[in-house]
Amino acid sequence: MLRGCRVIDATDGRAMLAGRILADLGADVVQVEPARGARARRPHPRSTSERSNVWSTLAAGKSRLVLDLDVADDRERFVGLCGRADVLLHSGASGILGSALQVGELHASASELVVVTITAFGLDGPKSGAPASDLTLWAAGGPMEPLRDGARPPLRVSVPQAWLHAAADAVVGALLGLLGSGQTGRGQVVDVSVQASVTLATLGWSLSGKIGETARPGGLFSAQRPDQSGSGSTGAGSMRRWKCADGFVELNLSMGPATGAFTNRLFAWIAEECGDAVPFLGLDWREVPAALRSGDVDGTVIEAARGVVKNFLVRKAKHEILEQSLARRLLAVPVHDLADVAADAQLASRGFWADVEEEGGTVPIPGRFAHVSGAPGPRVRGAAPAADAPNDDPLRRWAVRDRRSARTTAGAAPVDGLRVLDLSWVVAGPLIGRTLADFGATVIRVESAARIDTARVAGPFVGGEWGPENSALYGTCNAGKLGVALDLSTESGREVVRDLAAWADVVIESFAPGRLDAWGLGYDRLAAGHEDLIMLSTSMTGQTGPHARLAGFGNVGASLSGFQALAGWPDRPPVGPFGAYTDYVAPRFSLATLLAALRHRERTGRGCRIDVSQVECGVMFLSPELYAYRVDGQLAQARGNADPDHVLHGVYPCRSTDDRGRYIAIAAADGEQWERLAAVLGLRPDEPIPSPDDAGRAVPAIDDLVSEFTRTWDADELQDRLFDAGVPAHVVADGADLAADPQLAALGHFVEVPHPIHGRMTVEAPRYRLSDTPGWVRGAAPTLGQHSRQVLAQVLGYDVTRIDRLEEEGVLR
Repeated sequence: MLRGCRVIDATDGRAMLAGRILADLGADVVQVEPARGARARRPHPRSTSERSNVWSTLAAGKSRLVLDLDVADDRERFVGLCGRADVLLHSGASGILGSALQVGELHASASELVVVTITAFGLDGPKSGAPASDLTLWAAGGPMEPLRDGARPPLRVSVPQAWLHAAADAVVGALLGLLGSGQTGRGQVVDVSVQASVTLATLGWSLSGKIGETARPGGLFSAQRPDQSGSGSTGAGSMRRWKCADGFVELNLSMGPATGAFTNRLFAWIAEECGDAVPFLGLDWREVPAALRSGDVDGTVIEAARGVVKNFLVRKAKHEILEQSLARRLLAVPVHDLADVAADAQLASRGFWADVEEEGGTVPIPGRFAHVSGAPGPRVRGAAPAADAPNDDPLRRWAVRDRRSARTTAGAAPVDGLRVLDLSWVVAGPLIGRTLADFGATVIRVESAARIDTARVAGPFVGGEWGPENSALYGTCNAGKLGVALDLSTESGREVVRDLAAWADVVIESFAPGRLDAWGLGYDRLAAGHEDLIMLSTSMTGQTGPHARLAGFGNVGASLSGFQALAGWPDRPPVGPFGAYTDYVAPRFSLATLLAALRHRERTGRGCRIDVSQVECGVMFLSPELYAYRVDGQLAQARGNADPDHVLHGVYPCRSTDDRGRYIAIAAADGEQWERLAAVLGLRPDEPIPSPDDAGRAVPAIDDLVSEFTRTWDADELQDRLFDAGVPAHVVADGADLAADPQLAALGHFVEVPHPIHGRMTVEAPRYRLSDTPGWVRGAAPTLGQHSRQVLAQVLGYDVTRIDRLEEEGVLR
């Protein structure tokens, strides 16, 4: 889909995923390596082979070019290459560019180049250039704070994730930048902040400090604020994790009108085999939240129900639970480790793995993150270039291009005029349409009170008040859209959707596979006579394969892709990442594929069908770890906050004056950073110093020692002192911290928009800042059915009589 797109990848190993995604989508990607050798080529510290799991997976499909940018001839060659490229990816001072070349210098000779920068905190602002690591950025962006296991410190995912979120955002930013530059004839800079990117992994709780929400995610059960998210994101992770006969099961006892039926079906299964469940068959979990608030049901009933589930599941094997989930449509799946992922039948059936030829044999690596029919889909284009591979010479094949002429005036949006019908719900689908709206598309979102969107009943809520128009999660996922209420169980409602699809350039949907076909709304029907239609379907495991009909939210996706097993303490059961993890990952791959499809349509005039699996997208974020398992037999496991590349790597308590509890994340990569840390904390010279042999495992004596000193410090003051000392550190931020964060403020991350009920509503800004064709929030998310009559009249041309009839028949609800 990106045939002819030329990309220079000058990132280091942390952000190389961006170039890999573009290469999979068909771009010609050249990985630039420093003359001293790329850090990403270094084998994993515990590897038994000489191959790097990072390089072998994230450099796949690229060619290589070795340059020393401190040498004038190489620098001139690089600048000349930029003059013929479309995109330059770089990761700030840590990448090959360093300070040898500045963005302004590149634009002087490459005025049409889209330069994408991926840095810890962004190109400007008070924290720009501050030392950072994966651990400290996870703390800075918010997803660490709610991930707790009892009284122990907050947790990260035990393998690097923060830079991968930003790298995937960088791909979307690059493609939006190309679309925008294609209209203006000018290049531009795309600024991606890792901190801003990972705020997405808070499931909207990054907004809590801005909207007056005082409840905290990750807590225990509340009768007045029962979790209706479906994924159990508001509650403690331990409440979703159940012991079974051969491992663990991910299961949230979902409740409320949107998801309570799943739990009803669970108890029906238990009752068939166990009399203990019979007393709960009269409990309709769709009505439980209202019954809890009224006092008709109390917490003891819920605890008794949990006891029945616990006693039932402990006798069941993982494979049996998965089989029953498919047969009965339950929200229960096994917690997969990476060995389970590597052997997964669904992934194999969909051709997900790509066999790459390396010295010593063939290695399967994560490959197809989307299935596309009607256009060339993403695939791995080849193995990562070996260290002795010949140097590429892109100047020989990248001919000089004629300068592009501007098609629009300054200020044009990248997808201005694009028409989008959004039939998705919750998070993974709506975030796609939200981005398109930010960058100029008209997005019409269809929903119904008959099946209320789970995001509407999931917190955080404005002023802490539960209500379907109060959710900040819904508000930020759907800002800038037009809202139409339609009951799709009616033929009249489906006929309106057909008319909207005829108007649209793009349709986004997240129904269960097969549902739209059963309604006469499948791709073949909608694309008949509309050959340029692009339809994107996002689901848990994809539209095909033996597990295609598996239901679930992003917590289920996190279980099947391996993440639930990778967050927790080594001496306790896993707690999994916070919230619906693959809901944060999949939209980025969906957007990348969709934007590439738009470029393909621009060139060919033809649309396509895109099938995205949340699980497959999640597995892409574990590519290095799966490679290590395949090649070395290393099975990544939850290890608290320890890290094999650091002598000290943890989260430590600080002084607190309220009940919030304050922590700071600190990462000392080597002895020099340890000495700087020790100097700031005031450790005595004779205190024990971590040795390289300690790397990768928590050393209780040292952690206890550091904790003894950090607990006397104010967290913000210690963070700033460690910044000045060059030690990566950051306060473990909650919603209040994020609301007051000067760096996020400098980036304009939080945006207030007018709201018909609340007066003003705060949402998050786009996570890619384009210098010439920026996106911006076009308005608040619609209230339920807010624009129904307007859209039917002005977009579809329905007359008042027809609209009134639809309303009287109960279709517009």
